[in-house]
Amino acid sequence: MPIDLVPYPAGEVARLEGWLDAQHVKRWWKPHWTAPVVEAFRAGTPVPDWLRPWRIDLDGRPIGYAQDYDVMQDGDVWLSVDGVGPGTRGIDLLIGEEDAVNRKHGRAAIRALTARLFAEEGCDRVVADPHPDHWGAIIAFQKAGYRERGRHRFPSGQVMVLTAAKAVWKA
Repeated sequence: MPIDLVPYPAGEVARLEGWLDAQHVKRWWKPHWTAPVVEAFRAGTPVPDWLRPWRIDLDGRPIGYAQDYDVMQDGDVWLSVDGVGPGTRGIDLLIGEEDAVNRKHGRAAIRALTARLFAEEGCDRVVADPHPDHWGAIIAFQKAGYRERGRHRFPSGQVMVLTAAKAVWKA
């Protein structure tokens, strides 16, 4: 069951909006996380260069969405988290196809995206901020090699901060 990350095609914005509207996604996903992507795709303009959208494919079948972003461009949200600064990328992801949920595909996508980011020049830490009650996401990040850094209050609400450091990452 190979997971591939494909730059998200602008022509598939309707698929992304369908996933964002799915009950199992809406419970945890904040619309503003993908607003710059959806708005750019709808307007036919480039996505902001500090944000990169990915389609998660399983054996060639689209099952979800991921994005990575420069945390230093995300306002001052991350500045209160120890060890986060230049060289840190944030990631968000969702499994949009309900039949692909709870099958370890999220963990595989997290590992694939994190490995891709650590292979890039200048990225030494990757962070994620799921809701603290979203145990499925927290466990997926932990099993993918991330460590809990505690609960924080961000403008979007309570989050559980998880981090992966390139220096100790096991590919």
